Amino acid sequence: MGLLAVTSLVFVSRLPASLIGHLKSKTMNKLLYTFFLGYMLLYGGNLLSQRKVADSPPGNGLVDASSLQSGREEYSTPAQKVEENTTLIYGEIINPDSLSPLSLKIIPYYISPRTTFLQEELMLSPVKGEFYDGVMNPRTKKFETQILLSDRPGYLSLFLGNRPLLEDYLVLPGDSIKLKLDLSRNAIIFAGKNQDFYEAQFALKRLDQQREFDSPRQLIIPETSSLLTRTGSQEKIDYFRGRFGAELLILKPGKESLHYLIGQADQAVDILKPKLEILDFYQPKLSPKNWDLLRAEVYGNFYYSILSTFRKFHYPYVEHKFSAKDREHYRQRLTDLLTQLRNLEFDSQSKLISAAFLDLELERLILNALWENRSFLELVQENHSGELADRLQAAYLSNYLASHTEQEEILLNYLSKTESSPWKDRIENLKRATIPGEPIEEAQLISLSGDTVFVSELPDQPTLVYFYFSTCGHSASYFKNYLFPLYQELEAEGIKLIAISVDEDSDLWKERISKYSDPSIPNFNLRGISKERWKELYEITSFPRVMLLDRDSRILSFDIKPLGETKEELLQEFRKKFNDELSTNTNTSL
Repeated sequence: MGLLAVTSLVFVSRLPASLIGHLKSKTMNKLLYTFFLGYMLLYGGNLLSQRKVADSPPGNGLVDASSLQSGREEYSTPAQKVEENTTLIYGEIINPDSLSPLSLKIIPYYISPRTTFLQEELMLSPVKGEFYDGVMNPRTKKFETQILLSDRPGYLSLFLGNRPLLEDYLVLPGDSIKLKLDLSRNAIIFAGKNQDFYEAQFALKRLDQQREFDSPRQLIIPETSSLLTRTGSQEKIDYFRGRFGAELLILKPGKESLHYLIGQADQAVDILKPKLEILDFYQPKLSPKNWDLLRAEVYGNFYYSILSTFRKFHYPYVEHKFSAKDREHYRQRLTDLLTQLRNLEFDSQSKLISAAFLDLELERLILNALWENRSFLELVQENHSGELADRLQAAYLSNYLASHTEQEEILLNYLSKTESSPWKDRIENLKRATIPGEPIEEAQLISLSGDTVFVSELPDQPTLVYFYFSTCGHSASYFKNYLFPLYQELEAEGIKLIAISVDEDSDLWKERISKYSDPSIPNFNLRGISKERWKELYEITSFPRVMLLDRDSRILSFDIKPLGETKEELLQEFRKKFNDELSTNTNTSL
């Protein structure tokens, strides 16, 4: 089985007040909130990193993180200053083939791959060396930036365009990291006081890639599938079976594929042995906390992959197609595995930091909730307490709130059980993006003529707000087949429709209006900070999105698409749900 590859979007909002308080000394009576945009001039004269978000400044001066032993910095010291949580990154890159932009993604608190909450993206601008600075190779460019973390490690990814060079590396607050990226030789090298922490992660991730490459590619498919029965298929399968190189493993759905999956857990000792050997090698070079954190990542990634695959693909099959005896047999095997996982011991800080541990514990609790017919919240409260319980609750809602009915009741219930930041902030953010009634957030829109229009200037009529981007086929189809016909039916009853493109390329937006929108309605573009703020605030992670505002710009619906699967059903349900908003008012133009 392939191990978990954490994926995340790269949008960010201003830090919530409670989190700023968490990052600063708790003894401060007065907090100063300072937000800035644009460019930050870093050490070394003209080395620039462009921040794409507004955030609090990380402070001035290089960080000197003290430690009793070189390379064994701790991260749980009390009353840390913001400056001590700022990590300096210096890099040199040789990139002979690509002009793609270089960017960093920072996740100070991992909650879910589905959320962009508190994530930040930095655009880096490498510059040529000056010989006297020690960068003597004319092909080498250098960059320098700093990132703000909390008082505990976060995650960092480095991208060249869409190509990940480093993906989901744990990074220590207050650290100074040196990177050499020689893409002409496919070489990535770490240096700095905690280089062993990063080299260990590089070695562990390489083992993931090696195991994925060397393992059979699995195909779970019925024997009656045309892919197997069509002329020549079996001859090709027989020809390639056992040959050196890639391998295809064909499994039947049901017991055979499930047995293979559970067999991975039975072979955990052998499968994990190479990784544990790497951890043993680096253990003398790492602090106990950092070593335990990597250990939590190793075990969490491995077992999460198994439990997640079972729940998402095998659980419905077992529950609905297996006999009672077989169902009980496999449930017992999985229950034994869950009990085994419950006994894995990790440091309390590792449980609050590790993405892999969080994902694994979510799966363990969800499976127990399914089998015991109990609520997830009840099991969290029974098994955990304090900040860890809060983290699990925020993570569960971030992943699965959309699949529930009675979302308002669920959110309020979870909020009453969640106390610590930033986890409570996350649930509050979900509440703002789920429970209608609040005025829409102010933002700057750009008209076709290039003028700036504020959201507060929208017409004082019920308005459908259609978000899309100009390469999204789903958006074009939904607009032409559902949304625009709905608007044409409701226009005479006072409903307005505006289209908001989130394209960064204004020429692309204007050229494709006739395909993705319609020239007869107001068309706007949302970009930059306003776009990132809206996408994060309203959990806009897929397109199209169609919100409905009342005549006072209060949100009546965050997305009308679920109202109907056909345009007739959509119109019928819209009239039924929002009848009070319909009238014969004369339209007001912008």
